[in-house]
Amino acid sequence: MDGNNPPSDEQYQASLDRIDRLVSAFADGQQFERLTNHQQREAEFAIEMFHELLYGYEYVPLDDPDEHSLEAVCRELYPAKISAEADHFETVAPVIGAFLRFLDARGAIENGDRLATHVESLDDAIVDAAADPANWGMAKSMVMSGDLDDATQLDIAADVAASSELPEAPLDPPEWEPTESLDPDKGLPSAEVDRLEEIINSLSPESDAVLASLAAATDDVQGDVNPDVALERAGVAPEEYDAVVEEIVTRMDEEGSELIPSPGDTDDPSVLDPDTAREFLELEGQLLLYANDRFDVVPGIDSYEAFKRLSTDEIQPIHDTLYREENAVEVIEEFGRENPAGLSPAHLETIDSWLNYEAGQFFIVEHLDDGTVFLDPDEPRAYKVTGVYDSYAAVLPEEALPVAVTSVVLLPYDGQIVTNGMEEFDMLAGMAMQMIKDDPETAYEEAKHRFGIAETLPPADEPTRSDAERLRFYTKNQDNRERFADEIETLKDETDELARIYHEQLGKANARRLGREFRDLGLEEAYVAIYDGQVVTTAPTEPQLEETLSGIMPDETVDHPYIYHYDP
Repeated sequence: MDGNNPPSDEQYQASLDRIDRLVSAFADGQQFERLTNHQQREAEFAIEMFHELLYGYEYVPLDDPDEHSLEAVCRELYPAKISAEADHFETVAPVIGAFLRFLDARGAIENGDRLATHVESLDDAIVDAAADPANWGMAKSMVMSGDLDDATQLDIAADVAASSELPEAPLDPPEWEPTESLDPDKGLPSAEVDRLEEIINSLSPESDAVLASLAAATDDVQGDVNPDVALERAGVAPEEYDAVVEEIVTRMDEEGSELIPSPGDTDDPSVLDPDTAREFLELEGQLLLYANDRFDVVPGIDSYEAFKRLSTDEIQPIHDTLYREENAVEVIEEFGRENPAGLSPAHLETIDSWLNYEAGQFFIVEHLDDGTVFLDPDEPRAYKVTGVYDSYAAVLPEEALPVAVTSVVLLPYDGQIVTNGMEEFDMLAGMAMQMIKDDPETAYEEAKHRFGIAETLPPADEPTRSDAERLRFYTKNQDNRERFADEIETLKDETDELARIYHEQLGKANARRLGREFRDLGLEEAYVAIYDGQVVTTAPTEPQLEETLSGIMPDETVDHPYIYHYDP
């Protein structure tokens, strides 16, 4: 392929499918066996991410590489774009080298051994570049630095997807931006800039001194400044800098700055109203404070006022401890019995309802007028979720879906389902899809068929479906026919009516294909009888077709063929 020409969507998808097949074959080969156990565990992710970067940005697929493009991914793209633990980057060169040798042994590429040797020589360069924040792209910087204070993970995901330091490529999420963004490159509203400037110019003497020290220490620095390096050069303790930020945020909050988000929305039915949102956040905060006291996750937090000053990053480990590491049901029950916050009986009853929480990995699959659908792909089960701060649709439009979401906790509240705000969004949803049995769209269809979309917790039981309804769903499309093959086989011959439905559904599926083929052949209008996926007879008119069927089909199945009217 000409490296100057970006691939079409069809070419790009075909390359992903091709690499996926090659990875499966690679896992059974000698080159894979020579890798260490850790390298083998990281191999699939490393190869697929490497290929997406290589083809998405250099326009060169991994099964037709060149030395220059491989080096660009190793030295620049992979370290800049991929967020992973340090030991992952130590596996990249050995894994890609082994994969290139595998391709060479198959005759799939030329000079595979030479290219592999070159990639392997870049091992240290990959590791060093990945460890240096100066090399990180914006998305990775936000993920790796942990500098996400006072911003939800959803806001971060939106900004990541709206930005790129490299040329557009099919790999990138669709082009979309949140309706409100704090992207400094685009500038803040002028009124907010003026207000922020006034606040900074009227800080306490202590804060003024800290900012002056930082300014002097970084005056000669070009480009982005690493915060830790700046603090060290200025001789400023992190606690001193935090105090400055807290003073600015407090002042902005007091003055009603639009840069400090407030929960709820009076006009948007997909978001809690402001009073309800604030009440939910306080109750959730009291429960997390109680969990922190019990498990001593963040030391020194002895009051709810102190808890409210914690950043999102500081609250996250408390949340994870409660819902992932400890018995959340037990903690919620004990909170209700002890009532350490002196809550009213009604509020205690609300928190008691959280015993019905749902937690885990989900996909956001659809926005409704009054909520957003979160899909549990394992059940599968769909939940309509109401936002607390913002509408999910405002920052995550339909074209960006589906998006994988981890660390999700769904809670019942005020007759609705809400999240507690600690979810983390993975914009590389395609990778996460490979971890579940079916793609989100197929799982979502099954969830809606089996349960509908749950609007409360605990969700209603599975509705009763007739055998005919179940069979129609199982045979609705090719994905369903493959997934529910055993169920179809059991149902289709139980009654004459179910057999007729089965052949009708199968006939409809084949009719679309046959129509295209008939048009390609230039055939004239006709009536076609399709039975068990096969054309059994045709005729110029429907009565003629039915007469032929009555002569060739057994009496008990004469009405089973699907009659397709082909009209070019």
